[in-house]
Amino acid sequence: MKRQLLPRDEDGVSQIIGTILIMVMMVTIVGTLMAWGIPQIQNNEAWAQYATTRSNLLNLDADMDQVLLQGEGASRTSTVSLGSGSFTLKKAQEDLLLCWSTVSWAQLSARNVEAGATILRVEDLTETVATLTVTITYPNGTVWSGDTDGNRLGPLPPIVAGVTGTATAANGTAIGEFRYYMQDVLSYKYRSTAGQFQIRLFNGAVLSHEPGGGYYFEDRPLVRGSGNVDALSIYLVSYNNSGSQMHSMTGPSNFDFSLRNQGGSDSGSIAVYSLRIVVDGDAQYATYGFFQSQWGFSRDLQNDEVYLTQTTSLDLRLMERTVHVSFGLR
Repeated sequence: MKRQLLPRDEDGVSQIIGTILIMVMMVTIVGTLMAWGIPQIQNNEAWAQYATTRSNLLNLDADMDQVLLQGEGASRTSTVSLGSGSFTLKKAQEDLLLCWSTVSWAQLSARNVEAGATILRVEDLTETVATLTVTITYPNGTVWSGDTDGNRLGPLPPIVAGVTGTATAANGTAIGEFRYYMQDVLSYKYRSTAGQFQIRLFNGAVLSHEPGGGYYFEDRPLVRGSGNVDALSIYLVSYNNSGSQMHSMTGPSNFDFSLRNQGGSDSGSIAVYSLRIVVDGDAQYATYGFFQSQWGFSRDLQNDEVYLTQTTSLDLRLMERTVHVSFGLR
């Protein structure tokens, strides 16, 4: 009887508690979507945008390769679609120093070679030649010559890009040579919720940077050849954008790049026994890693350079090219 008199409640919970639970669930779902879902969607969009532009720039680099390899006067037009980000031609962004020995019994080293330097360190690392006579030729035709004191050379006129230095022993025997370059860069930059994306084109190569990682090469930098360490070719590309419609472009839009090989100089075959490479800029560690892994170079951490020394001669070839680049809205 008592059980029958109790009111019968069909609800498991009260309406108020049920409403609160539903609101908590909705807030949790919306909060999760705001905290994870939307940023994930934005990141996916950013990576898709980057991937599309990356593909365009790899095609531009392929066109650049053809212009470089086909000789003076070769030209191409390449279209780049830019959804977001900016593209800029930057002059003298990367420093490159090449130093080599042309005899097997000496290892020429040239350091502190940078724009504006008036004191250099030049020496034979084997200490076979105590005093070197160094002749430095500047792009404007100025020639300076002097002897090293220990490994100190100078004071001399301020170093500029394009200088060439030759070193000889007291008896006139040629020991080696060094050359200093400041490399131009075609640079793409895109900032998003995922971070900063960057791609650089220089010396016929593509250098990429993605959020959370370092710079790495998309293709073979500088070197073109069979991969045989006994034959090493290095392209050195500078960009001349005189007459270009724009120095910097910002998307979204389609842009036409006109490329023309202005010619340059070839060193011919140089028989070298020791080669040292110094890179200063974003390409440094990617370049060093490439030469270490692909060409058997060793790393000198103290002097921040890579080097190769061998008993048989290395066939070194330097090919300097100037490419006229003009670009604008399609």
